[in-house]
Amino acid sequence: MGLIKRNQLEDKGTVLLERVPIITHRREEGTEMRSLVMGGGGISDLSGRTQREAQRARSEAEQIREEAREEGRREAREEAASHIEEALATLNQAVTERKKIIGDAESEVLRLALKVAEQIIRSEVSLHRDVCLNIVSEAIGRVSDREQIIVRVNREDAEYLKRFKDRLAGMLDGVKSFSILEDANIEPGGCVIETNLGFIDARIATKLKSIEEAVNRVKSEETS
Repeated sequence: MGLIKRNQLEDKGTVLLERVPIITHRREEGTEMRSLVMGGGGISDLSGRTQREAQRARSEAEQIREEAREEGRREAREEAASHIEEALATLNQAVTERKKIIGDAESEVLRLALKVAEQIIRSEVSLHRDVCLNIVSEAIGRVSDREQIIVRVNREDAEYLKRFKDRLAGMLDGVKSFSILEDANIEPGGCVIETNLGFIDARIATKLKSIEEAVNRVKSEETS
């Protein structure tokens, strides 16, 4: 649209119009927006920095979480190791106590077994006189001296054994002296045989003691 100037009016009534340029602000605004978007310090740079900072924050957060998880795993391992050590200590203590209990029980069982064996032997001796004869015969079989043999037995066994004197003496070839004597210090069933070289102790109590010592020796070797 033009403006009408007075000096341009002519007599003939003709009107001359002068074109005035119209400033289009929208185009300039669009250009300016494109410049902001494409320029070095525009919105694009701001968005990029924001994304990078967000990514860095996420990386740091993930690192913190991983360190926390690793710390948790380490603490869990240490706690598990502690529990294992406590369990092993408790187990070792239980094993030690078990050995002690079993050892005490074995000793008590051994004592009772020997006591029962002694009672059985004494009962057999009192009921069967031939038990004493067998014990004396076994003891005489270990004699090596043939000069003088003295068999000491309990009074209850002496009369019985004298009936077998020749039989017992015949077990020793070339024996010069063989006698059976009563001895109140020897319990029924047992005997002590004297020779010039020493004596053989075949008393019941001595036999039981030998058995006990042998068992204790075996037990000691097993535990060592």
